[in-house]
Amino acid sequence: MPAAFCLEYSAFRDLHLDWYLRYAYVRTGEWTRAAHCVEAALDDLSAGWATALRSACPAARAWQMLRDQAGEQTTCAEGHSWSIHCLLHDAQADTVLLHHRLGLSIKQTAGLMGVDEHAVRALLRSAERALDALPLCVAARLHAPRSTAAHDASPCAPGSTPYGSKSLTWPR
Repeated sequence: MPAAFCLEYSAFRDLHLDWYLRYAYVRTGEWTRAAHCVEAALDDLSAGWATALRSACPAARAWQMLRDQAGEQTTCAEGHSWSIHCLLHDAQADTVLLHHRLGLSIKQTAGLMGVDEHAVRALLRSAERALDALPLCVAARLHAPRSTAAHDASPCAPGSTPYGSKSLTWPR
């Protein structure tokens, strides 16, 4: 990789690493597996950095790599701490996780995923409709009322529940 690319890649990595780790932790439930997912995704991105830079959106390419890695490390088994990815399409689940669980703004969520803000809003609305359409037998087990209080100071801390929806209920 040319030296200029190394600098650009390092800046990209530094900018996204913390949120990538938090996302992967929520998806996998373990810091070790989360770190493995992020490391593997960033290694793949580094190996193809020149191609990523020529793509329409390097952030979207990187996000897809991270999503794929996290998906390989996650199962939709009963009792999983965050089963939203078992209920929704990946992009919908990711926007719910980033915006409601990790407390990112619409703009931050869009930037991290490499999509525009309108897409994030649309994904959140479609996720809400999909969750509202769940059969009662599923919804009763997967939904719990959440307060409208602000997000925790430490989003994604083990045991925390930093949901920020208005009147919505979100999966555990």
